[in-house]
Order: sequence, then structure tokens, then C-alpha cells
Amino acid sequence: MCISARLVVGAFGLLTICAAPFLVDAQAPPVQAPGATQPVMPDVRFEVASIKRNKEAEAQRAAVPIYVPVVPGRAQTLPGGLVRGIGMSVRELIRDAYGYRNRAHGEVVGAPDWTEKERYDLEAKADYNFPGSTSMGLPPAAEAALRTLLAERFKLKVRMEVQRRPIYELVLHRADGRLGPNLVPSKGGCRSFFQREPVNTAVLVLAPREGEPQPLPPCGLSVATMGIFTTNMPMSDFVRLLALRPQLNRTVIDRTGLTGGFDITLRFFEPGDPGAGNLLPAIKPLLESQFGLTLRDAEGPVEILVIEHIDHPTEN
Repeated sequence: MCISARLVVGAFGLLTICAAPFLVDAQAPPVQAPGATQPVMPDVRFEVASIKRNKEAEAQRAAVPIYVPVVPGRAQTLPGGLVRGIGMSVRELIRDAYGYRNRAHGEVVGAPDWTEKERYDLEAKADYNFPGSTSMGLPPAAEAALRTLLAERFKLKVRMEVQRRPIYELVLHRADGRLGPNLVPSKGGCRSFFQREPVNTAVLVLAPREGEPQPLPPCGLSVATMGIFTTNMPMSDFVRLLALRPQLNRTVIDRTGLTGGFDITLRFFEPGDPGAGNLLPAIKPLLESQFGLTLRDAEGPVEILVIEHIDHPTEN
């Protein structure tokens, strides 16, 4: 089984910026800042785990040009203590294990090239019923179990450090605060992409439990060669999408002061444009003309995940 390259972006993870460097062992949950409340974390390990290379997924992904958005590989919790990820790169597994699913790609450093090119199917089972995964990532117990598995099977060793790095701030562009025509306050009626629980991660969609009310339908989200299109998304979530654009590849902070959800139409190209689909357009002028927003250069502390050591996995 494999995941074909598609033009609709899937689930991303949690954005975290800390203020002080710290070290973390690959088998341990992330260290919290002094004074923070320590959550009760069950000590969950996978009883069995299958990791198999998926060369079909590798060939599919290698054939996709850099300017074509594709679904990022991501793992999902399933009933019965299962965690499954299909056609995932090792870097994507690491991002899921450490809560970096929607972080800028440049914030995971030190990994060799094969961790991006080689793809694997993962299925692991624990004697523990994980909560549902969401578009924000795996639940903490599943992240911790996946970190332990990566340490055991890939000999993964990492550290986290906070570096002062260039970032972007998303701010109003016009002095009068007027917004552009493609950023429209939403009437609601659907759940914004990052508020979906549980989330379809190209493996399985879970229905509500018996007796639970039917939730609002999820808002559509398309990140394609022609642009980004979605509804009822707050700016605090939109910056997550911007951080993942290869033209930016930096943490983006929402400084607009805008509240509520917005219907978003960010066009990279107009229909019939001869250049459509074969390049990466500059994002800043598009935000200024279509949204009335702009990106301001800034600098700030960014939590970086440093890969110190990793081996090819022992398969079974």
C-alpha cells in the first residue's frame, strides 16, 4: 500500500517556540521549562512494530517536481493501540515523533539525505488505546512511543536547542488596515483545518462515537500549484501554512491582530498564465495585493531539532 502524490495538503503539527536551550534523549518525552506543570504521561511502548521500505512510494515522490505541493507523510493513531504511517520518509516520522509536523522544514537539521528520500510503511501496536490523532499531530503518548521506537530501530539520537534565527511576522500592509479582496471574514459553518479531530490522514477516517453529536463538517483546504484555498481559517493557523512554503521555510508569527476565521484565496497564478505550475512564486507581493498583509523580517528564538545520529532501520 502506498500514498500517491496529490495536490491537497494534509495534516500538520504543533508549532512550538521556546526561550532556552535544553537537551532531550530520543527515548524520553521533551523536557519542559522550569516551573511548567508536568503532564501525567503513561509509559507506553510498542509491543510489536513492522517497518518496511516502500520503494513504490519513493518512486512516486521522486517524480513530483519541487513546485508541486504534495501530501506530507504522517502517522495516525487507530483503534486497538495502533499507530500507522504509510509511505513516510524517516524525516517525516521524526517530525511526527517530536511534534514538528507543521514546523518549517529547516528547523530539523543534521539528518542525512536518505532520511528524506527513502520511504517506509510503519505499523506498530501498543497495549494502550491512544486518543485520536488530529491535524495538529499525534497524541503525546503516541509521540513518546514513536520516539522510543526510532531510538531502538534507527538508533536515533537527537538534541533540541534554541537558536536565534530569522523569522517572519505577518502584519497589516496598509496604514488604514484595509484588507485585500481575497481575505474575507468567514460566516463559519465548518471546522477549520487545524481544528479537525479526528483527522483523515490518508489512512482512515473515524466516525463519531455512539451518542456523540455529529460535528460540523471539516473546511476544505487545497494547497496546489495555483494557490492556497480554504475557509474559516484564523490567521494564527494560516501562518502554519506559510511556514511550510519552500519559498519561506521559516517560522511565521501572526502579528496582524485579526480575529475570527477567514475565507482565503491566495492565487499564485491566474488561469491561463503560461508560467503556471512550473515555478515557485514570491509570496510577499501576493499577500500584499490579495490580502492587504505583508511579511516583516524579524529575529527570534526558534527551537531546532538536531539529528546527532541515525542508522538505516532494522526491518521486520
